[in-house]
Amino acid sequence: MRDSDWEILYELYKNPNMSKAASLLFMTQPSLTKRLQNMESEFQVTIVNRTPQGLAFTKEGEFLAKQAKTYLDFMKETNQGLDELKENAKESIVIGSSYTYSKYTLTDVLYQYKQTHSNVNFHIVNEQSNLLFRKLLEGAVDVGFIRGDYEGAVNKVLIDQNQAYLITKEKVDFNQLPNLQRIAYSTNDRTKELLDEWWQDRYGTVMPSGMEVGFIDFAWQLISKGPGYTSCFLPNNFVNEYNLCLTPLTKKDGTPVIRNTWFIYPKNKRKSKMLEDFIHYVERELAMR
Repeated sequence: MRDSDWEILYELYKNPNMSKAASLLFMTQPSLTKRLQNMESEFQVTIVNRTPQGLAFTKEGEFLAKQAKTYLDFMKETNQGLDELKENAKESIVIGSSYTYSKYTLTDVLYQYKQTHSNVNFHIVNEQSNLLFRKLLEGAVDVGFIRGDYEGAVNKVLIDQNQAYLITKEKVDFNQLPNLQRIAYSTNDRTKELLDEWWQDRYGTVMPSGMEVGFIDFAWQLISKGPGYTSCFLPNNFVNEYNLCLTPLTKKDGTPVIRNTWFIYPKNKRKSKMLEDFIHYVERELAMR
C-alpha cells in the first residue's frame, strides 16, 4: 500500500462513484479501477461492490476506509509536526556582540525578550566591534551590538553612549601620566582612535604602547595590584569590583570623551518574520530617544 492508495480508499468512501472519485484524484477511471483491484488482491478481500446506485463498501471495505482516514490524519499530523520542528530549528538568531556589551547588558536584553518569545534561540558571537561589523556585512551574523562608529550598508540604531575614564589604583595627577606605566588591552580600532585622539589632544604626542594584555578585565586586575593605568569606556552599570579610581576623560574644551554603542542589521538582506520581530523589539525598547 502506498500513501496514494490510502487516499484513493478514503476519497472513494466519501464519494462512492468511480468517475467522480477519479476526477477528484486527477486520475483516469481505468487507472483508479486497476489500483482498487490491486488493493483487493493485496488484502485478499472485496472492498466495494458495484450496484446500480454506485459503489457499496463491504464491511472489510468500510474498515479499510476508516483505517485510511486514521492513516492520512496520522501522516498529516506527522508532517505538520516535522514542519514545526524544522521551523523551530530555524528560530535562531546569530548575534554579534562586543565583549563588554555581552558582559554588562546583552544577557538582560535577551532574557527580557525570551519572556515572550520562548521559541527563539540565540547564538552569540563575541568579537571586537570592527570584526563584528565585517561579519555582519558578510552575512556571518544576523544583527550586531557594536561599540564605535562604522559606515557601511547597514541600518544603525543608537542604543547607548559611554563615558571614557582613566583607570588607576589611586588618584593621579594627569601631568604625571606620561611617566606612569600604561596597561593596554585588546579593543576595536574605533575605540583606540577615540582614546588616541584624547591623548594627542591632551599631551601632543602619540599614546605610549605600554604593556599589553588580553581582555580589559585583566588590565583592571593588574592595576589594582600596583602602579599603572589604562583608559577605557565603561558602561553605566559597571561594577567596580577592584575598587579602582575612575576619573572621567574630557577634551580640552571640557566635553566628555564619549563612545557610541549601535545596534546594527543589514539593509538589503531578506529577514525572517522572527528576525524582524527581534529587530523591532530592540528599536522599540533600546533606542536612545
